[in-house]
Amino acid sequence: MSEELLTIRLKSLTCFENDEEKFDDIFIKYDGKQIWPVDKKHEDVAVGNHKLGIDIPQVKANKEMTLEIWDHDKFSPNDLLGKMHMIPGQPGGPYTVDMKPTHDSDIARYMIEWQVLWPDQI
Repeated sequence: MSEELLTIRLKSLTCFENDEEKFDDIFIKYDGKQIWPVDKKHEDVAVGNHKLGIDIPQVKANKEMTLEIWDHDKFSPNDLLGKMHMIPGQPGGPYTVDMKPTHDSDIARYMIEWQVLWPDQI
């Protein structure tokens, strides 16, 4: 029996509170690879909503997937701000998932809006 594979669309990233003063230098990783932004090392993310428009194909249905929110640092190692855990099932949405901070003392707060696509939506 083969596993059902889905495509996940990340629609938007909402920042409720930054880790840094004005904005965070954010990039998103999935399965050990940077998936956003696609054309540079990071995106300056201030408080507010930011369009993503990223499709993640070949995701196993009903299996947990984890997104990582990272802050790019120029002169020190990058900081893992937190993780988002999702279990995609049948096509639908949009859904939202909040970031679980890496440390309880971390102040950054992020959310991603996502959906599971039907084959004809890809």
